[in-house]
Amino acid sequence: MKRLLIIMAVITALCAINTYAQDWQSLTPENSLDGWRVLSGDWRITDEGVIVGKAAKDVNAWLFYEKTMFADCEVSFEFRTPVPTNGGIQLRSHWLPRMPLEDGESIEDAPRQMHGYQVNVETRKRLATGIIMEENGRGYLAEPSEEAAKALKQRDWNTVRVIARGTKIEVYLQDIFACSIEDEAFINGYLALQLNPYESTEEYTEIEYRNIRVKDFGREGNWRALFDGTSLNGWKEWGEEDWSVNEGVIWGKSGPKQSEGYLATEEIFKDFRVRGRFRIMGDGNYGLFYHSTITLRDDGYPVIAGLQGEVEPSFPGSSGWVYESYKRGWLVKPDHNTMESTALRVGEWNEIELRSDGNKITTWVNGIRVLDYTDTDQQLFEGSFALQLHTGGADGIGWNALYVLD
Repeated sequence: MKRLLIIMAVITALCAINTYAQDWQSLTPENSLDGWRVLSGDWRITDEGVIVGKAAKDVNAWLFYEKTMFADCEVSFEFRTPVPTNGGIQLRSHWLPRMPLEDGESIEDAPRQMHGYQVNVETRKRLATGIIMEENGRGYLAEPSEEAAKALKQRDWNTVRVIARGTKIEVYLQDIFACSIEDEAFINGYLALQLNPYESTEEYTEIEYRNIRVKDFGREGNWRALFDGTSLNGWKEWGEEDWSVNEGVIWGKSGPKQSEGYLATEEIFKDFRVRGRFRIMGDGNYGLFYHSTITLRDDGYPVIAGLQGEVEPSFPGSSGWVYESYKRGWLVKPDHNTMESTALRVGEWNEIELRSDGNKITTWVNGIRVLDYTDTDQQLFEGSFALQLHTGGADGIGWNALYVLD
């Protein structure tokens, strides 16, 4: 019996190890760059699975993994620089137009640049690999420990591991803790590789990456669904607009009156995080309301008391800013000259997330923080969530993946 228990314990341990190993996903399966897009510079992958980036000294070179976004995840990779240079890996990142626009410049003509967290690779000086920074933002956020910095190997392979879970990001170099931050400016986004040979004395510089793997934890926490994917159970329609479910999506379209309409939860919420994916089908104005109460006028027109996370198709636009209907209007006036105003992906599926904590409201669009505001004149403290069809929203909007953490 004792021997059997030992065997079972060994099998269980081996299964656990195997399950752990299977959690890792290669981003270069079969030595392919499928899912990657070259944004600048020259990038290729060898038969041995080594990604080689090459760039002139005045080029900031990027290789962008656009197949999927990652929120909570663990990333592991190796790098080598045949000639000392600068590079790094981006996470929770976005390729967006440079803002603000220059005089006479259109959003279509504005050059794009990377925004998000970078874990720095720097082999020209000892104390730089492992830095956490915000690319094209606040700059350095944390610098590596001396112990980790000393582990850097020049012109040889180095291993970096990054763990991003919730607001915490940790970096390890050769499995030695380098640094960490607590931050939430970006909670979701893409991965990218960089070669940035600024101040190089060489005409061209190369960097090599290999064994790029990720564990995708999704969005951790006890999120629960607000939408069952097949019906409008738990929701109530207000007004005479058209709400329906088709292939796992709630579709809202203007009815004969092309008037105001809402689809509201029957459940009431006070403090929470709520998120949902949406796709705007054309022109119109929409929103995700919270702390809302809806009544009907004598003519059947629905009047809402509530605050909305704005959702609208303009680019740059106001999606993610918060508006209080029939009272104070915008809590903070949208600024269309900021990076945040370009978070929306026009014509595609997008995600909005709202957090209400006392009198503090924080919003994100596609993982980019748009608003972080303390409402010193708060007037509404609890109520329903409501999907809005504003007057003129005839083209409609689709919603799915609606979740709440409360």
